[in-house]
Amino acid sequence: MFKRLSTFFTFSFFALLLNAASLSWDQTEARIELKPDEEEARATFTVTNHGKEAVRIARIKTSCGCTGSIVDRKIIHPGESSEIVGTFHKGKRQGLNHNKLEVYLDSEPDPVATLHMIVQIPTLVEAQPQIIYWNPSTSNTERRVRLTLDKRYVDEITSIDYNPEKVTVIEEADPQGKADLVLRIFPNSFDSVIRETIQISARKTDGMVGYTRVHVFVQP
Repeated sequence: MFKRLSTFFTFSFFALLLNAASLSWDQTEARIELKPDEEEARATFTVTNHGKEAVRIARIKTSCGCTGSIVDRKIIHPGESSEIVGTFHKGKRQGLNHNKLEVYLDSEPDPVATLHMIVQIPTLVEAQPQIIYWNPSTSNTERRVRLTLDKRYVDEITSIDYNPEKVTVIEEADPQGKADLVLRIFPNSFDSVIRETIQISARKTDGMVGYTRVHVFVQP
């Protein structure tokens, strides 16, 4: 019995290698940058069967619920090609998103290929850091937040909204010239719990708008 199982797994392993070798891809990695007004990114991966037998794409497993796939044709005959279109839905995501699509053929437990969608979502207004806090183990000094704009989309900070009864915010230029603006922030009291949000908005003359938030916490 164990000999038969060993023979079966050995055959399956070599069948997987044979099928993988018979397929070629025009690309296995696609890099895309979404524009701020775009909600979806798509990438096309073309696979060609150079083998002597037809293969069938059984399923495609994605690494994230934000990623999907559309298959042009599941059965690929010798000499033919098929397209797999990967889709990525932005939602509220920002920054760099790396998503994978694993392609499985019939009766094969391992993926024959892993396709990569690397999607960059521009951060129109970046705050570093986005969370500032004070507690008994930290010093009761101001915190500094650096604001940087993506000048392709926004070039002017239009408002900085916060509760002046809870926190004090002072705006100043970045002495190092790396940020567009520096915020000096400190709570009006260290003796009570504070949970506040500072919202920063920016825009460009063509109407594009961006924003970010800085979260402020004080725990006595």
